Amino acid sequence: MTPMKALFHRATTRPNGTAFIYDGVVWTYSDLLAGAEQLSRAFLAHGVRPGDRVVLHMPNTPEMAVALYACFCVGAIACPTNLRFKTAELREIFQRLHPALYLGDEQLYAYVETIEPEILAAEKRFVTGPSGAYNGALPWSALLVDGASRRRLPPEPDKDAAAVLLTTSGTTGQPKFVTHTPATLSAIAEAYAHADLSAAQTVLNASPMVHAAGLSAFLASVNFGAPRVMVERFDADAVLDQIELHECTWMLGLPFMYDALVEGQRKRPRNVDSLRYCRCAGDVCPIQLQVQFEATFGTPLCNYWGATEAVGSQSHGLRPGPVTRIAPGAEVRLVDDDGRDVSRG
Repeated sequence: MTPMKALFHRATTRPNGTAFIYDGVVWTYSDLLAGAEQLSRAFLAHGVRPGDRVVLHMPNTPEMAVALYACFCVGAIACPTNLRFKTAELREIFQRLHPALYLGDEQLYAYVETIEPEILAAEKRFVTGPSGAYNGALPWSALLVDGASRRRLPPEPDKDAAAVLLTTSGTTGQPKFVTHTPATLSAIAEAYAHADLSAAQTVLNASPMVHAAGLSAFLASVNFGAPRVMVERFDADAVLDQIELHECTWMLGLPFMYDALVEGQRKRPRNVDSLRYCRCAGDVCPIQLQVQFEATFGTPLCNYWGATEAVGSQSHGLRPGPVTRIAPGAEVRLVDDDGRDVSRG
């Protein structure tokens, strides 16, 4: 199922099922779909059409989740934007994207305020946050007013049309945009079955949804009907408290997160016996960290490799170290600089 079909399916078969919990508030699948459809109508009122780019510059919040599905609903291309980028990097990204809308968080908007209106017009900027005072931008509530109509929503876009542009880290030069479609996002979500994700799990969401790992794990949770505990920004103590409170069983994070969790648990132990499936991605996971994590939490920390371009094509290794396996159903070739198959070894 495409991400939009998966949400429709959950909202139809389990409308009161938990899509995610944020700051103690339960969002059901029905809530998530209703929010996405309201925002979709607001997009249409602002002239957003299939293929237009919508910048999503937010941490893990309900607004981020709703905006993502609103893009899927109208066929706009969601552009999750790195939360660490500063003004110069964001200016360059926006110049390349030509966004139809910018949806941001007020703490992050400080880096967007001074970007010239010819790059990002004031009427295209919408910001969420408690202060309500954003220089050169409109509040999120003003956007939602435009979604109150019963404007007819378009049919679901082509499954092979661009749906998401993910920004790479730029470790080898200028950050690149990686295109995913509803079809590739669906395949990625389904591949999480090989990471032991299922409706029986309660997922702790600590990875930013603006990156491939956090985004794909969120979509996979909806795909499998697994409730998700959403943490806005990573904080080891907050994450440990949430795992204990909600008896989370499954987590995906970066090495620095697991390192901080080991330290936090050693300083103030919580009852985290529910945690069973821990996956590490996004960077090299030291063997020592894998050993320390298992000693502290009593469950293995499995290492994952999966580039932004090809999430889900690989599975975790069976022992500590930089080991990975080809996921069932995936095909992998090793080639030289000219694209020719290399010999074994």
